[in-house]
Amino acid sequence: MSVFPGTNIPTNASSRARVNEIVDNILTPRLMEFRQLEVRDERFTLLPDNISWKATFGNWLQGYDLAIRKNGKRLPSGPGGYNWVNWTKGTLETGVVDVGPDNRPRDTVEGTYQFDYFSVDVLEGFLIMSVDVVNTSASGPPTSYTIDNMPAYWNGVVSDLAFAVCMERLILDYDLWKPRTIFVIGPSNFEEASDSGVVSQLETLKTNAEERANRTLENEKFKSGNYLSAPTGIYYAAVQGVGGYGRGCVGGKWRGLKVNDYV
Repeated sequence: MSVFPGTNIPTNASSRARVNEIVDNILTPRLMEFRQLEVRDERFTLLPDNISWKATFGNWLQGYDLAIRKNGKRLPSGPGGYNWVNWTKGTLETGVVDVGPDNRPRDTVEGTYQFDYFSVDVLEGFLIMSVDVVNTSASGPPTSYTIDNMPAYWNGVVSDLAFAVCMERLILDYDLWKPRTIFVIGPSNFEEASDSGVVSQLETLKTNAEERANRTLENEKFKSGNYLSAPTGIYYAAVQGVGGYGRGCVGGKWRGLKVNDYV
């Protein structure tokens, strides 16, 4: 799978061409840092099967070279090291290391990996929701466009609305203390970090995107465009005339005009 230049972020990851167009060309450049977050030396959690280890975050980027250590020793990929990596769930299994195939209660596994905080499936859902918002907003009656057949000039508005939802998710997750690994925030300095402006910056990004979208949606011609009413029968009669040479107009501005030698 191809990746965004200079990164491990996959491109053309959706089955829908319009989603790929918007995600790869508009959203990814704005969300790049969140789509290739690196977590270093995280201690994994041993799952009940006593073989699998799980990281805090899933959606690992497959182009990244994992660094896995067990009890301080770097493990190779494959038999005798780590294998059966589930890139989506963020899990892996360790094979025969030390004594026996199972892991002992005091064993520890630490890993360095890179993951995508906004996978294409998530961004596609945000885009679909944003299209529905535009369908029911702006001047004019509701429309029924989809992400696949919406007009090309909707791309910017839909992208801004989706970006704002991404910021909402980050703010919510931050409030729930989930991204502490990303922002390097521990329990001892959580209160101090709350005043560091992280949430304020996210709120600013969210507000800017919403304001741009709203300014466009307030345009009365956003949905209708510059269309004219269809010509009426009177208009055609006035232009074409009745009888020979168009001297007898039955409607329009020149109704009642009498033609003489000077006109």
